[in-house]
Amino acid sequence: MTFPLALAAVTLVLWVGVALTVIYSELKVPRLDDVEPSRADEPPPPRLSVIVAARNEERSVEPALRSLLALRYPDLEVIFVNDRSADRTGAIAGRLAGEDARLSVLEVKELPAGWFGKNHAAQRGADAAVGELLLFTDGDVRFAPDAVALGVRHLIRERLDHLSAGPRIAVSGTMLQACMIAVRLCVSATLRLWQVRDPRSSAFMGVGACTLMRAESYRAIGGHRSVALRPDEDLRMGQLMKLSGMRSDFLNGERMIACPWHDSLRGLVRGTEKNLFAVRNYRLLETLAASAVLLWLAVAPIVLAPLLLAAGEIPPAAVFAASLLISWVPALTVLRDDAYPWWTGLLLPLAIVVVMYALLRSTILTMVRGVGWGGPPVPLSELRAARIRPGRGRRKA
Repeated sequence: MTFPLALAAVTLVLWVGVALTVIYSELKVPRLDDVEPSRADEPPPPRLSVIVAARNEERSVEPALRSLLALRYPDLEVIFVNDRSADRTGAIAGRLAGEDARLSVLEVKELPAGWFGKNHAAQRGADAAVGELLLFTDGDVRFAPDAVALGVRHLIRERLDHLSAGPRIAVSGTMLQACMIAVRLCVSATLRLWQVRDPRSSAFMGVGACTLMRAESYRAIGGHRSVALRPDEDLRMGQLMKLSGMRSDFLNGERMIACPWHDSLRGLVRGTEKNLFAVRNYRLLETLAASAVLLWLAVAPIVLAPLLLAAGEIPPAAVFAASLLISWVPALTVLRDDAYPWWTGLLLPLAIVVVMYALLRSTILTMVRGVGWGGPPVPLSELRAARIRPGRGRRKA
């Protein structure tokens, strides 16, 4: 076997593995809208406190809050935490609170040391909550009327402590849609979403747009104080739940929850700079290795297949071409949920390059200047000190 053919074969095997993993994940992860209807013998759902931490969300906060107030849930309070907004976010939330007594507004005037802004605001909301269940969400997320009731029903029936649901990410523009596909492929291929529900598995997940928890379980792991300096706090709350021996699950909520994303490629790159390296848990060598592999998978087939064909190397050219075709299979699998045009998947190689650039940029900026999220930059040494380690979990009695 020639060296080019060996490289092509390895590339093909890797893409087959990615494709099978993504397809399996898409098929095995249950959907929020498939939760069975309530039964006559079930007790009424417990009181729910919805906590919305937001900063400078004047363009999206009103429809988001109205969707929460329109939820078909019998015992609900909505706590909106305005985290030092410089725009009309607080005024809009205050006006809506005057229209509906279920909505209350908390104002954060300053950020204490040792916190990122959103995490502190979420903790403030949780401290004021009286519900047996807590739902954490963002100031730009919109829920279908039955979304939360279905999530609560699933959490109670499955005796869960923690449940997160992935929203439909609303983006416009073909390239941004392709980048969203690339992100979903990375998540589905690496996080083993179908195993989150398995208490024997170390797989975990968390989504800031929709995280539902029992209040007692949230407090048992220390709440947001345990992730005060994590820009990926939603993911790490899920990790802490699993490390503490609590039961967790992840649902596909794309048909019932929607969240806008970045409106340009520049916005995507800048908007993810605080958390992409964090998701890799600030491991430099692991990040560089993963980036190299993904960049190879994205670029090698589309570049080397025609070059090798032109050089008369037919077998490796054919194998690289097969890799390119197989890469579109998981992309098309993801497309069925996102309702993107089918040709968006053709841009997957370029989209992976964009996402990997964003990851490497996040890595460099975090190492050089740290992460600032609603406050002064936090250096890498402190960010690494705040990493979640297995020994921090407390087994549930």
